[in-house]
Amino acid sequence: MVAPALLFLILAAPLPADGPRGLQPGEVYREFASHQGGDDWRVTNPNAEERARRHLPNPTLHLSIDSLEGAVRAEAVLDRWSGHIGTKQPRIRFNANAWLDVPPPLAPPGDGDHERYYFQDNPIVAVPLKHLEAGENAFEGTTSHENPTGWGQWGLYSLILRVYYDPSTVPHPAGRIISPADGGTIGENPSIRLEASSPSGVARVDVLAWYDGYDENGDGVWLDWHGGYFQPLRGYAADLREHVGTVWRAPYELTWDTRWVPDQEPRAVKLIARIQDSRGTWAVTQPVIGLTLQRRGESVRLYRAADVPPRFGVRNHSTQSCRIPIPPEHDLSQVVEAGLHVRTWHGWDGHHKPFRLNDLVHPNDGKNHHHDYDIHVIPSSALRTGDNVFTISSETEHHMLEVHWPGPALSVRFRTGEGL
Repeated sequence: MVAPALLFLILAAPLPADGPRGLQPGEVYREFASHQGGDDWRVTNPNAEERARRHLPNPTLHLSIDSLEGAVRAEAVLDRWSGHIGTKQPRIRFNANAWLDVPPPLAPPGDGDHERYYFQDNPIVAVPLKHLEAGENAFEGTTSHENPTGWGQWGLYSLILRVYYDPSTVPHPAGRIISPADGGTIGENPSIRLEASSPSGVARVDVLAWYDGYDENGDGVWLDWHGGYFQPLRGYAADLREHVGTVWRAPYELTWDTRWVPDQEPRAVKLIARIQDSRGTWAVTQPVIGLTLQRRGESVRLYRAADVPPRFGVRNHSTQSCRIPIPPEHDLSQVVEAGLHVRTWHGWDGHHKPFRLNDLVHPNDGKNHHHDYDIHVIPSSALRTGDNVFTISSETEHHMLEVHWPGPALSVRFRTGEGL
């Protein structure tokens, strides 16, 4: 059985006003998006060698902004594939204005040498308001390569432009999380209740959680607001996924599936919501803080990969591995279930061999020439204390299977008792 996850740091710690910062409590904004299909997602080095020139010139794409009246700042959130190894200086621009740097993951792999790793993430780019216009806007990407004529290429699958407004200038929804309250205790699969209202009607409510867990949005940060924007299939909308959940109508109540959420320190969990009205305007609630996740009779632990190699990809009769250590004092006879988190690009079983976890052989269940995030349910008999070796292999001459940063990880649920 595979629990598929179609994939961000939607909220971030406050940063200077001239830098990208994500959503903040109390802010009001609208989103204007462009989701690329076909071949328009490719961004290629303009100086690349002959065989790459069929992808040039880079496409000029468009999105429409209905109003900038009352706008105070703007930022672009990307569904970005890292692309070819050695690709450098990814940039975007709007309406032929100055190029804007697309930052690396917040906690990049390889001690800053992130161009040697594969990743898919949601970088945030601050966009000066003077670069934008009410109505149609053109945008494009560019890049370079460590070799001036190398085939630098990255993927701009989706661009979501957020325009933030002075709340006093635009009608907007309002609301709050009613339950749980600050400092409360929540159990497994807790119920979250909210209130939301808008003069034009409420269209949807999204809830996100802050906790220490698997980095499903690829920014390298594990203690984070969890969720991400990734296209489930090429050309589809990169809508918010892997968050607590979404409610589309009253009553505004949902259940948070905490199956794979690791145990947390007391009072370490936070919740926040964003509310959209029928006109497309979003408002961000105040967070609920100091929550304690308390389980009865069970414990969930997360084990991260060690020695994730650069160029963690295989093709043409190659094999690569990394380790996922489980401490010897953790009693595997008490395991209830285990899930293996893996993020891939072109992890398609039509081209590649199944992965191995120790002696277990399992399909990759990835997508053909596209990003995917899966949680593979693993039998407890496949686990061992010490190093659990995750291995990928391929004989194809087609595109390689890429394992994305931060590499695989194991979530393991134990019965509580001695040895844990």
